[in-house]
Amino acid sequence: MTRVVIIAAAVLATAVALLSATEPDNRPWPGKPDPAAVGLADPAAPGETAVSPAAQTAAPAAPYGRFAMPGMAAKAGQPIAIHTADLPANEASGLVASRRHAGVFYWLRDGGGATTQRPRAALWTIRLGEDAQSHPVRRGENFPFAQVFEAPNADWEDVVIDDDDNLWIGDIGANDCVSRQYLYRTLEPDPDTDDPFMVTAKYPLAFPDPAPGCKTRNAEAMLWLDGELYLFAKTANSPVYRAVLPAERNTPVTLLPVAKFDYNVNKISVSTVSDDRTRLTLAGHARYWVFAADPELTGDEFLRKAMSGKPVHTATFESAAGNASVEGGSYVPGTHDLLFVAENKEIFLVPDGSVPTRTRR
Repeated sequence: MTRVVIIAAAVLATAVALLSATEPDNRPWPGKPDPAAVGLADPAAPGETAVSPAAQTAAPAAPYGRFAMPGMAAKAGQPIAIHTADLPANEASGLVASRRHAGVFYWLRDGGGATTQRPRAALWTIRLGEDAQSHPVRRGENFPFAQVFEAPNADWEDVVIDDDDNLWIGDIGANDCVSRQYLYRTLEPDPDTDDPFMVTAKYPLAFPDPAPGCKTRNAEAMLWLDGELYLFAKTANSPVYRAVLPAERNTPVTLLPVAKFDYNVNKISVSTVSDDRTRLTLAGHARYWVFAADPELTGDEFLRKAMSGKPVHTATFESAAGNASVEGGSYVPGTHDLLFVAENKEIFLVPDGSVPTRTRR
């Protein structure tokens, strides 16, 4: 067990240490990884567990910029320590890393009861420390929030950050396939204050190809990529659409079909791209998939190429409650670590995208 903890801590300390700097780490990656050199792994079997046996031999941690491809750690049987942490409110859905505040992530809720201490129309904050634990953000609070005005939370599902550090909240859930859907744009909040903030723009939207008898499609995942906003429909093969944002506020968004998965990846609730653009990760409630991506491609072509192949790694979330229901996730900036939040209040940290690990506070 001592060996397990030391290995996990070493991997996480190396990865998250990048977040502790006062200025963003904008240094270039020291060369692109060669899949043949680092051992591109085959996808995990559908029944593969997400937690490797501690008795297996650990794989050494790869240095920054010279990393193992997805699945390599799991194939090598790298043992991972498991910790627990509970969010203060249920129905977590959506997670994005701040570009201005080291170690800070924002998450939101898509439902659940609302009180003054657990509001729904609010952005919540997590600060991830280099010890892989959540740390106080302000005044001793581990998971503080700031309320959002003029943006009713009918069914918020995801949040992304654009190139100008604006946050986009996706009120895009439509389980009944007829609900109205909106995009809300707001400035990134200051995590050191709890001052409420207002949206700077609101855009209605509807998917162009709903099922018969429906007005739109249900969606839970968004992605900001190369100056464009993308939405994934929560249906078979998880088709992705590019949002054409109008110049005028309160004007409907046009959604253009881009691609869908050739592999059996359905009803996703999470989408995220690593900073070096070599990995695209999608997740559903119980499983996540990592796809190899071509960093030389951009926008639609980047997604089409990545989505046309098979995942290089996939694993399930092992939840103490039995069903994690993961609906938010993001790469840790500058690393291949993944952070996920679940509707049942659990947080998962995946060192180098290998196997899910519940974090500790």
